Amino acid sequence: MGRAGTGVATPCPDGSAIFFDPAGLAGLKGWHVSVGGTFIKVHGGFTGDATGAKTDLENPWVPVPHAYVAYGATPKLGVGVGLFVPYGLETNWPFSFDGRFTGYKNIIRSVYIQPTAAYQVTPRLSVGAGLDIVHGRVELNQRLDLADQVLTLPGPTIIPFTAFGITPGTDFANAHLEASQTKVTGAHFGAIVQVTDRLSIGGRYLMHAKMDYSGTATFDSVPTGIIIPTPIVLPGGLPPIPAGTPLDAVLSQFGVYSTLLPNQAVATTITNPEQFVFGVAYKLRNDLTLLADYQLTRWGKRFQTLPIVFSQPSPPSRLLYTQYNDASDFRLGAEWVKDAKLTLRGGYLYNTAAAPPQTVTPLLPEGPRNEVTAGAGIVLAPKFTLDIAYQFIKQNDRRGRTRDVSGAPVTTALNNGVYTLVGHLVAVSLAFSF
Repeated sequence: MGRAGTGVATPCPDGSAIFFDPAGLAGLKGWHVSVGGTFIKVHGGFTGDATGAKTDLENPWVPVPHAYVAYGATPKLGVGVGLFVPYGLETNWPFSFDGRFTGYKNIIRSVYIQPTAAYQVTPRLSVGAGLDIVHGRVELNQRLDLADQVLTLPGPTIIPFTAFGITPGTDFANAHLEASQTKVTGAHFGAIVQVTDRLSIGGRYLMHAKMDYSGTATFDSVPTGIIIPTPIVLPGGLPPIPAGTPLDAVLSQFGVYSTLLPNQAVATTITNPEQFVFGVAYKLRNDLTLLADYQLTRWGKRFQTLPIVFSQPSPPSRLLYTQYNDASDFRLGAEWVKDAKLTLRGGYLYNTAAAPPQTVTPLLPEGPRNEVTAGAGIVLAPKFTLDIAYQFIKQNDRRGRTRDVSGAPVTTALNNGVYTLVGHLVAVSLAFSF
């Protein structure tokens, strides 16, 4: 992280090579154990076109763990296992935000466990590979708008709640969807070529992981506090609803929550895309290394729609169009070994946007990003090393929308404001070798 993630041509000499390039395990001596985490804080918000008012994100500091164990079994063979989180998101919006009807607290976690082996084929070529065991969890919390609902009466007669004077943006229920899955779903591969004593090149491939999540959907009532101002005449000989009646009592009387929103099973499918990474490292001096990586993430092939399938007819299942594009990461890094106890690092990244202009939503208001990094490795004792890093993210402002549309491709005509985002990442890792 300190050198902007550039690691495919020269991974750090420990178990983290499992993630950056598994071929880096070849040539390790003895045992290497490293544990740590990255703490992510995102600031941002949405400014609406209609009012010009800004709503701020309320994201907490989010911890993302990592752990690696590696062993140099022979001078040519290295083995290990790693745990890390390459994909994930968390967005938290206040209840005052119109985007709450799309999702006000949204979490995706994909924890990868990768048993890996690497072998030095020749003094110049090392290769590595392993399995991907993935545990995924998704959580979506959203408010439901009463103006989008209809009341079914005997007859049958269907009356939209807008006929009662309900205006859009009237909360009447809270939906909580949570699902998970764990599976062995793919593999990862890597290779490193030591072209000369100073120049190395490397490549890594991470297979896609299709996750079929299953879980539960629960619905809770949210009091509207609305008092019906004028009498409402109902069809089918039903008694009228007198003025002054609390709307919440009417919703209970006609079983709106039990018929429209019963608790039930829910399922969705999300495919984590494959990654291709290629890089080069050049030792300018014995103490100074320059690095450059390029990464292609195949969102365009794997994330075009997001189905939300309920087990009962109500509420109706949804199909959201995401229409993501492939994303590219360009990384430049440098590492300076100041002395035997201190190594300094720095770097720069540019990430292209995966989300197209028509599908930027509160779930993930993602866009092109410029990022700078700095870090250090400190030898605390002959067998202990502390690594620290900081990463600053500045995302370009992006126009987007606050509401999702189910069942039909969306257009930029639905965009109704601008999302802004900056991020701070602080990472720490303690490594022990013996």
